[in-house]
Amino acid sequence: MINFNSVLLNIYDKSPLQKKKLESYLTGKTKSFFKEADKFIADYSGYLESQGISFEYAIDAYLKMCKGIVKSQIYFMKTDKYPLENQDQAFEEVYSSKKEMQSYMVGLALSQYLWGTHYKMFKHFQSSIKNIEKDVDKYLEIGPGHGLYFQYALEYFGIKSSYCAVDISKISLEMTKDIISYFSLDDSDISFVNDDMLNISIDEKFDFITMGEVLEHVNFPQKLLLKLNSLLSKNGSAFISTCVNCPTIDHVYHFKSIQEIQDMINKSGFNIIDEKILPVEKLPMDEIIKRKITINYSAIIKKRSS
Repeated sequence: MINFNSVLLNIYDKSPLQKKKLESYLTGKTKSFFKEADKFIADYSGYLESQGISFEYAIDAYLKMCKGIVKSQIYFMKTDKYPLENQDQAFEEVYSSKKEMQSYMVGLALSQYLWGTHYKMFKHFQSSIKNIEKDVDKYLEIGPGHGLYFQYALEYFGIKSSYCAVDISKISLEMTKDIISYFSLDDSDISFVNDDMLNISIDEKFDFITMGEVLEHVNFPQKLLLKLNSLLSKNGSAFISTCVNCPTIDHVYHFKSIQEIQDMINKSGFNIIDEKILPVEKLPMDEIIKRKITINYSAIIKKRSS
């Protein structure tokens, strides 16, 4: 039976570098964390099996993603630029390729429990949903990626709500459909839109919008934030996440500081209600900034009153 520990041992066997990082990260984690991680692995391995995907593939996909990030970081440190210049390149090389996108999304899904910052952002998302004081009639997710956030929203809000998922990658959208079907969550009112969010016209307003790790993937992130603002209901909430100094195989917009992200959010007509600033290394913040170490960021935002 596949569990979190067996996944770790497999990764350790294949990558001594990952072993060092993961052992440091997992030191001091509670029993409840490992219980939650075991459930995730059991559920996710079942989903992968239903798609004819082995967990060996998933581990190799995770390690491939990690190697891609290291390669991108080396390029970034040499040039102060991300490997890709625009989102058209990312679409051509990653989002439109089933081989690359499937591997990327499967590997990224494992990072929800293997990377401390991704785990904390996922918990931030979960708590933001649980803290909503009003009913969510309409839920929108921009860029569902591996589908885990969308799955959680469906489980939490249930069939009383309607849902919409928009993604530029057809492969990602199909994976999201498959995962919610596997968990028998497709009885809800759900629409799927395969397009660039900036290219589509949606007349309705949404009570909650999720846009996790999307802003760094587009050429003009403020346009996307303004679009999000136009789609959010008056008293609605949104969860967003992005990152600073975060080169990888498909990131194109380089946020150079947390302040830059916060300023862009404010200029797009939002108030930041709650935020998480999550460096990937345990170092003093001034050293993290000086060495251009990646910082993950997530926030709960609301429309600013006119």
